Amino acid sequence: MKKSVAIALAAGALVLAYPAAAWMLGRQVEAAHAEQYRLLAEQPYTKVVARDYQRGLFGATETVTIELLGDLLRDFAKARNVPAAPAAPTETPQPLRLTLRSTIQHGPLPGLTTLAAAVADSELTVEGEPGEKLAAVLGGQKPLLAHTEYRFTGGGVSRMSSPAFAVDFPADAEGKTSSAAWDGIRMSVDFAKGMRHYTMQAEAPRLEIKDSAGLRVLLSGLRLDGEQQRMFDDEPLLYAGTQKFTVAQFEVANGKEDGEALLLKQVVYDVAMPANGDFLDIVARTGAETVQFGAHDYGPAHYDFSFKHLHARTLAKLHRAFMKQSADPAALAAGEANPAKMLAPLAEPALELLKYSPEISVDRVSFRSPHGEALIAARARLGELKPEEISNPLVLLGKLDASADIALPEALLAGLGGKGEAGAEEVAMREAMFQQQLAGFAEQGYIQRDGGVLRTKIAFANGKLTINGKPFNPLTMGGEARPTM
Repeated sequence: MKKSVAIALAAGALVLAYPAAAWMLGRQVEAAHAEQYRLLAEQPYTKVVARDYQRGLFGATETVTIELLGDLLRDFAKARNVPAAPAAPTETPQPLRLTLRSTIQHGPLPGLTTLAAAVADSELTVEGEPGEKLAAVLGGQKPLLAHTEYRFTGGGVSRMSSPAFAVDFPADAEGKTSSAAWDGIRMSVDFAKGMRHYTMQAEAPRLEIKDSAGLRVLLSGLRLDGEQQRMFDDEPLLYAGTQKFTVAQFEVANGKEDGEALLLKQVVYDVAMPANGDFLDIVARTGAETVQFGAHDYGPAHYDFSFKHLHARTLAKLHRAFMKQSADPAALAAGEANPAKMLAPLAEPALELLKYSPEISVDRVSFRSPHGEALIAARARLGELKPEEISNPLVLLGKLDASADIALPEALLAGLGGKGEAGAEEVAMREAMFQQQLAGFAEQGYIQRDGGVLRTKIAFANGKLTINGKPFNPLTMGGEARPTM
C-alpha cells in the first residue's frame, strides 16, 4: 500500500512539474529567438519588418518577415529621383522579403519523441513576384526547410535543406532556349548558446546550366565546413576559427568550335583565423589541381595569402565602418563620382590598424606552365609605429620591411612578348635582345640562371631596395641590349 502511494505521489509530482518545466523552457527558447533577431536587425542590409511570437504552455508559433536591402533601395531611389529638371520618376526597385514560419514544441519531451529543451520545424517563403516565380520553378516546394533541436544548455543543432529542381526556360528573342538543374543543398549547424561557438557543414551536389547554342556550365561537389568561436562577447560578428570551401569540378564550355573550354578540378579555399589574445591572423590557401584552358593544363595552381597580427577590435571597427558606408546611398552616390570620398571614413580605423604592425604576405602564387612551374612569394610588414607617425608617408616607407622571392621559367618570360605576325628575322632579333638583357642582369647579380629557371630575391628594408642582396641601381639595370644580327 505504501509503495503504491509513493508511486502515485511521484507520478503526481511529475505531472505537476512537467508543465512548469515546459513553461520555463518555452521562455528560454523565446528569449533565444528574440536575441537572434535583435542581432539581425543591427545589420545594415537586413530589416525585421514584422515578427509575431505566440507562446503557449507546450508549444509556440513564430512568423518573421525579413527585408533585404529595403532601406538602401528606397533611399537610393529617392536620391536618383531628384533631377535638375522635371523628369519621369524612376521606378523604385522592390526589396526582397522573406518570411520564416516556425512551429515550436517545448520540452522536456517535445512531441514525446526526444529529450530536449524544444524542437522547431521551420519553412521559408519568398514574398511577392519573386516568390511566385520561385514557386513555379520549385513546383510548389518550399525554398528552405529546417528542423532545430534546442539543448537544455541553450545551444542546439539545426538541419536545413533546399529542394532539387529542373527547369526549362522559354526561348529568348533570338530563339535560343536554356535549362537549369539543381540537386538541392543540405546544411547542418551545431551551435552553442548565443552562437558564441558553432560548427557547420553544407553540401550541394550539382548545378548545371545549358542552352541550345551549346553553352554548358557545370558546378559539382560543393562542400563547406567551418568552426567558429566568438572572440569577444560585445563583438557578436567577430569570430576566430576555420572555414573550408571545396568544389569537385567547375566546367564552362561555350559550344563553339574556336572556343576554349575552362575546366577546374579539386578547387579549395581554406581559411584559418587563429586568435592570439587581442590579435587575429587570417591565413588563406586557395588552389586547384586542374586549371585547364582548352588543351593546356596550368594546374596544380595555388594562391596563398595571409594577414597576421591584426588587432581584432580595430579590425571589427574597420568592418563596421565599411558596412555603414556600403549601406549609405549618399556615400555610394558620392563614391561613383569620387571613390576617395567613400573610402575616407575608413581611413581612421585602417591607419589605426597599422599602429599594431600587421604583416601582409602573398605566401605563394604558383602554377604549371608548358615550360615548368612558376613560383612567387612576397611579404610586407611595418615596424612599430607611434601615433604621430601613422599619417606620414615618408616615415611609413622608412619602416616598411618587405621581400619577394620569384622563380620563373626562362622560356615563359621569353614567350610573353608573343610572336604575332613578326617574321623570322624580327623574332630572332627579339630573342637575341632578350638573351642579352638576361646576361646583363645575371652579370650584375640581379638574377640567377638555374637550369632554365630565373630566380631572384627582392627586399626593401630601412628605406633601401636590394636585389639578391645587392643595392639596386636602375640606371645600370640590364646593361645595353644591342645585339648584332
